[in-house]
Amino acid sequence: MALTGREGEKHGVPGRHKYLRIAEDLREQIADNRIEPGEQVPKQRVLAQQYEVSLVTVQHALKILRAWGLIDEGGKGRGPRVVAGHTTPQTLDDWVAEAFAAADVSLDVWSLTTENLSQIVAQQVVRIRAGKAPVPESIRARVLLPSLVVDHGLPELISDPTDQRPLRRLRGIIRTYARQLEHSLLSVAEYRRRASVRVEIRSLPTLPQQKYYILNNSVALTSLYEVRRNEVREHGDSPPMAIRDLMSSSEPFTWKPTAGGTGQDSAYFHKVREQFESYWSNAEASMDWGE
Repeated sequence: MALTGREGEKHGVPGRHKYLRIAEDLREQIADNRIEPGEQVPKQRVLAQQYEVSLVTVQHALKILRAWGLIDEGGKGRGPRVVAGHTTPQTLDDWVAEAFAAADVSLDVWSLTTENLSQIVAQQVVRIRAGKAPVPESIRARVLLPSLVVDHGLPELISDPTDQRPLRRLRGIIRTYARQLEHSLLSVAEYRRRASVRVEIRSLPTLPQQKYYILNNSVALTSLYEVRRNEVREHGDSPPMAIRDLMSSSEPFTWKPTAGGTGQDSAYFHKVREQFESYWSNAEASMDWGE
């Protein structure tokens, strides 16, 4: 079960999506001039009450807005203000929406889990159902995930590395969101009779060092993973566990090379694509769900 708001924060899984939603909501307000250039962003305590989150989550959301170049650092006695002449960044939600605007959609993914992507694709399906987005003629998704039957070195319980609970929890997350992603993509065929939808999920006996999203064979979004201390629960009512976890850095992505780019940009895109193809061709032919 996904946890949000203060409840999620108590269980150690808050902000990974909550702060992004807050940042994206504020970004939309800035784009619509509801918060105009030069105007101060609402105070942190006001935002915390509005979104029912902690000050830490609000601070993380503001950090994302600064990374996007939408707000300044603030000054003595005042909070951050909207930067004049800002440019609107593209989040994964934006990139997926743009990819789905094409007649033929392709998604090549190598990731620790598909938790964020599955939720974004589900939202895209809702837009299609509501007539707010076009229905692709074809979708092909190839998803690489860590094996569910290999004893990976991470995550591990700090107090007892032999404890299998963190690994069982990771396997549950991988399994749940991979199936949700597959279901969402296959459901697109319901909205176009002749739509061709193919979803393949394979596994590798290793953990990714960075995530790849190669969209429509034209752009590669990459983001690095880091080993961090995290506090999680195996189940909602179980005691918290302090673990060493593999966690991805926040958007914006580390690099967004495109196939049509020049120089280093194009070279990096083709390298990412070649690396994905090498992983894919050597992966297990189908995901072992490890039930």
